[in-house]
Amino acid sequence: MYEVSFVNNMTEFLDYNQIVSLLQAQMDYIGSPKTPEQIMKTIYMTFESDNSKLMVISEYGHVIGFCFFNVCIGMESAGKYIWLNEMHIHKNYRSKGYGAILFDEMKKWCLENNIVRIMGIVEENEKRTAKFYKSQGAEIYPSNIISMKL
Repeated sequence: MYEVSFVNNMTEFLDYNQIVSLLQAQMDYIGSPKTPEQIMKTIYMTFESDNSKLMVISEYGHVIGFCFFNVCIGMESAGKYIWLNEMHIHKNYRSKGYGAILFDEMKKWCLENNIVRIMGIVEENEKRTAKFYKSQGAEIYPSNIISMKL
């Protein structure tokens, strides 16, 4: 049996000790490895902001995936949208519908909170990820994203 829920603070986060390893796996996968200390620092910042959200999917109390997003406001969307920073399902649970369940719960939360768009990035080499998002009804724009590390 699965459960989808938000992790709202550090106390709740620490109850889900599997999340750090899932976050590390995702960062390794996208070619941006992070130490547990860097992940924890980011998690602390997450819970300091009302606009950052961490949603997890668990099976029998064991976290098997997550999505991490920020609520933003944009002119193009003419309102609130979310920027999907990361979505990750543990490799042993992929292609079993858990990603679709998590994405559907995120969409439901968006509708309940007057969010009008979901945005994010899929790298060109991530064909499987792009196929997943398309199957969820997303469009993939041919965009060049700017990035400037400060």
